[in-house]
Amino acid sequence: MREPRHVRGSCGCRVILVMPEKLVAALHPARLSSYESEWARLAGVSPTSVSRPAVAALYVWQVSLGSAWYETLAFTEAIVRNALDLSLRAWNIREGRSEDWLEDSSAPLAGLVAQSAKRSRQRATQAVLKRSAWHSRHGVIVSLDDRVAQLDFGSICFLLPQDAPARRATNGSGFTGRENLWLHATRSAFPLLSADFTRGWQGQLSPGVPVSVQNAYAAGHALERLRRLRNRIGHHEQTFRVDHARRLRDVTLLVRSISSGAADELEALDRVRRTLAMRPRP
Repeated sequence: MREPRHVRGSCGCRVILVMPEKLVAALHPARLSSYESEWARLAGVSPTSVSRPAVAALYVWQVSLGSAWYETLAFTEAIVRNALDLSLRAWNIREGRSEDWLEDSSAPLAGLVAQSAKRSRQRATQAVLKRSAWHSRHGVIVSLDDRVAQLDFGSICFLLPQDAPARRATNGSGFTGRENLWLHATRSAFPLLSADFTRGWQGQLSPGVPVSVQNAYAAGHALERLRRLRNRIGHHEQTFRVDHARRLRDVTLLVRSISSGAADELEALDRVRRTLAMRPRP
């Protein structure tokens, strides 16, 4: 193994890293080109003059950052999914249906989850069929829990409003389906959400969004930004242009609006901030 090298981190400290230069060299040059360009941008030099150790240091750090984000996002997604699931079960029962808000949903939810319900049922069925005989739930009938667990991040985001209508209907409530769902169901998933949490996001809302659903858009936008970040990480893409501080604020907005205790403990476990401070620089 190579001797560890010292690299200056964003915090100004010296970070000791073992440089896997041969490992990084085995990657395609096209994958490494953005790392060369980023280092060159910061150093004010030509990409062709960037050393292999520098590229290796930046690549290793990016993988570590992605790993740290994956942990934080895994908790965030699961917490938000559970909160929305519980709120929609209770609402669907109040609407005179069963708790199965995916297969027996009342309006306006029925039109919003039809495709998600179909995909989650297919995935849950396949998951049950693949279970080994030793699995504690081998051969059981697919339940609502199974189907909710198979909802992807996009399906969760889809439950909250993100694009405000250009024109509002003058008849009826004047609210969109997702806005109505927020007013009567999904906002109970975020009991601690207040203007204090969303003030920094309200400036990004489309003009004319009613005050009563501004929190819905704030939460929806935050969730969508985190979904996009998770997709980049899932595809092993670099995140040099991501505003990580604001994405961490998105996490705080969502989790703290559900449970302040969970938010405190997630912040204690979070490795994103520490990894950001170790970013190697010229």
